[in-house]
Amino acid sequence: MNMLTAPILTTKRWVLSTIVLLLVVTTQLTGVTHAAIELKQPPATMRLDITPVRAPAYLGYQDILQAMQNPSGPSFNKSQANRYWYIIPVKNTAANTLKAFISNPRLVPISTTIYLLDEKDRIINVINYDTDDYELPQTFTPGLTLPVSLSAGAQHTIMFSVDTAVRPYFPLVLRGEKAFSSHVQQRLLLHGIMAGGLIVLLIYFALSHLYQQTGARLWLAGTCLLLLALLATLQEPVTRWLNFIQFGEYILSGLGLAFLFAMGKFTHSLFSRIPLWLKLINLSLPLVVIFISVYPLSFAPLFIELLCIPVYGALQILLCVLFQDRRNLSLSRLLGVAWLLLSLAWALFLVQFSSIVLPLVSSPASAAAALLSGMCVLAVCVLLAERNMSSQQINTQARAIDDLHVFYHLFKNSAEGLYTSAVDGTLKTINPAMCSLFGYDNEQQMLQEVNDTSDFYADPSQRDVLVGELLENKTVTGREIMGRKADGTQFWFSISCQLHKDSDQTFLSGSIIDVTERKLSDINLNYMATHDSLTGIYNRQEFESALSQALTTLTDDQPLILLYLDLDRFKAVNDTCGHKAGDALIKELAGQLNTLLNSRGTLARLGGDEFGVLMSSQTQESAYELANSMVEAVRDYRFYWENHVFSVGVSIGLLNASQYSCDPAQALFMADAACHLAKQQGRNQVYCYQRNDERLQQYEQELDWVQILNTALQDEGFELFYQHYRPLHSISKGDCYEILLRLRLSDGTLADPASFMPPAERYNLTARLDRYVIQHTFAWLEANPRHLARLQYCNININGQSLVDTDLRRFLLTLFERSKVPGDKICFDISETTAAAHKLSIQEFIDTFRAQGCHFALDNFGSGFSSYACLKALPVQCLKIDGNFVKGLMTDPLDSAIISSFKSIAKAGDITTVALCVEDESTLTQLGRLGIDYAQGNIIAKPQPLCEFKPL
Repeated sequence: MNMLTAPILTTKRWVLSTIVLLLVVTTQLTGVTHAAIELKQPPATMRLDITPVRAPAYLGYQDILQAMQNPSGPSFNKSQANRYWYIIPVKNTAANTLKAFISNPRLVPISTTIYLLDEKDRIINVINYDTDDYELPQTFTPGLTLPVSLSAGAQHTIMFSVDTAVRPYFPLVLRGEKAFSSHVQQRLLLHGIMAGGLIVLLIYFALSHLYQQTGARLWLAGTCLLLLALLATLQEPVTRWLNFIQFGEYILSGLGLAFLFAMGKFTHSLFSRIPLWLKLINLSLPLVVIFISVYPLSFAPLFIELLCIPVYGALQILLCVLFQDRRNLSLSRLLGVAWLLLSLAWALFLVQFSSIVLPLVSSPASAAAALLSGMCVLAVCVLLAERNMSSQQINTQARAIDDLHVFYHLFKNSAEGLYTSAVDGTLKTINPAMCSLFGYDNEQQMLQEVNDTSDFYADPSQRDVLVGELLENKTVTGREIMGRKADGTQFWFSISCQLHKDSDQTFLSGSIIDVTERKLSDINLNYMATHDSLTGIYNRQEFESALSQALTTLTDDQPLILLYLDLDRFKAVNDTCGHKAGDALIKELAGQLNTLLNSRGTLARLGGDEFGVLMSSQTQESAYELANSMVEAVRDYRFYWENHVFSVGVSIGLLNASQYSCDPAQALFMADAACHLAKQQGRNQVYCYQRNDERLQQYEQELDWVQILNTALQDEGFELFYQHYRPLHSISKGDCYEILLRLRLSDGTLADPASFMPPAERYNLTARLDRYVIQHTFAWLEANPRHLARLQYCNININGQSLVDTDLRRFLLTLFERSKVPGDKICFDISETTAAAHKLSIQEFIDTFRAQGCHFALDNFGSGFSSYACLKALPVQCLKIDGNFVKGLMTDPLDSAIISSFKSIAKAGDITTVALCVEDESTLTQLGRLGIDYAQGNIIAKPQPLCEFKPL
């Protein structure tokens, strides 16, 4: 069964040396055979265990025979010994001539010279079994076979000279003529059976592959072909033609590599779930084995070639187990059985080289049976895998049919209109929902009456646009189009469609839903988003968008006029008759103004009683005349409401936007500023924006301050300062100071309240400023508990607008509730003018926070006409004398008398007095003589940042 060694046994140097070593140990041969082998009758099969003689190559056979006569055995120089001699004396003791055959069943032949000597050691024949001289018979022989004829009583000596430096595996078997003939016939029969079985499998796999087109059959056919090639290479005269003596190892290595590669691909074709990287590793392992066999490594064990088939088979079984199809578990089991049979065939072949195991089993026949059985099991694996694949395909087809039924059911019962048409518009298929959507009774009627799907569109050109987009993008989703029903009524539908090909024809398939209600709702929402709900004209957002677009497309020779209208005396209507009357007035005036414009401009409502007009077809002169016409029309208009008659006016600011480089926000700001000046000049008039107008510049500066203040409040651009009070008649019981507010400008300078408080008061920002000061003062006091402990009073100014702000009051109550700052350490300064204007609100404020322990001071006392009345009405604990009286104290006796009167009144009410703006020592001394309790001014301490606080 030599052909089984081809896949793996690519070189026999290591394997055969190991086997010979086992034979030597088993037979316990310690010397060269001297006694002749006596043949009394035709011999049966006899295994010759001969220990070779190692000698230098320059010695001849006579030198070897002479050395063998030495009683102590041959002695040669081992360093020069590179040839091995096998000596076999044979004697015929029978009465007739006997013929024997001495065979060397090596898988790969080795260069050998054979000497046949007579009883006197004379050469009868010399045979060179080499690459250049191959004289053995041309008929089939199992390896190197030497026929020897012995006459009665004759004795011959046979010497095999093997030219190699390493002791080869060189087994010798002696057979008689009948035994040899029987052996040859058995081998031929065995090889024929194997070849026939492999040919049958090859034809079956090859032909079935043409029909099934499966990779597993192709690789099994290739495997059978490789095994046939291996079997053929072991036959004479094929080995002679292939020059096996020289190239045998390489031929067998190549065939073995191809066999393992084909088996690996067979495994991959059955188990497609194996990842690519693992497939590559699996196919590269045979290369590693063959490389180690041809080029042995020093660390590789000698028996590695013997394990390649079982180990590679175990790896294939492991891959099958890891990546098996759970729906076909028997496939991996059968494949494991097949690899076990192949490994068994390999093992049974190896035992024929063991003198112990050989008598127990008929290894060639068993190996052949195991090999063919393994290939048949592999064929069953293919059938099982294909049957499972066919079953899965049937299941897939069944599911596809079920899906088609489900799809057909969905198609017929879908709430959306579904259809298919040709690109030219011919309608192919529709569902009932499509018929209902377009007002047809059934599918047959619709298919007959609709010749072109362009009939679905209110504007047939819309279909051409849709098809063009489909040809470009292959799909359209959610396109909303105005459609037309069978009775001619129009409605809105949403269409989603795509192109697909079937039988080399292009079709358009899509779905349609009725979105009329939502579309009308969207139209209404869009209208409401761009129009004022009360007047029906454009709102501020749409007006600003139109203004932005006009400014973007503005050219040098194109005028762009912006009018800003603000109604005068409109508040009187709301206050007298309510907001319902005011809305009616706004609506009527908007209609009149829109009629007066007569498409010469775009009218929009910008606010409660503010309107805007944008004109791009009028010059500044014609726009000015039109604006005056609006003023006269509003002036002449009379509004009647429930026995009331009202006359209103309008102030208009005109801006020629084409003369200025501005954005929409700036343009509205400038027009608004012009309108503000029109009001200041007496109302009911038109003012044209002029950048060099001082009044306009002042107004714009105030608006700039508003923007700066808003930015500073958002980005915390303010800084807190403090200024100490000094007691004039007592020892200080703690720190007393006033919190001051400063604004850090973009150039790094600090602005005092005199710069930014007037615009803050005018545009109602004081409450936010006071909240900022209070919140940050409390935060700083909490962050400095030691300072808080020695603090006597911390004065914080509160503006009049803040005192009437309920939100600020609630904020302060929450702050005292959460803060650790005691109320008795806080004193709120209220200006006298504020106190006179908001007595009731201030009284409520004081009552609320006196309960928290807070103190209150009347600031700038004496600057108003009702100073004493405020002092009498409000329960304050401190008077802060206006600085105008303090500055003239040393030069004006009247100021001294006034301050003395303030002190007398304060003393009567047990009120502390504080003199402001003290700038020199003489004034400070005089204030002390007048009995003033505290003084504040630069002579005592200049304002400093609160974060850098230092005690006085």
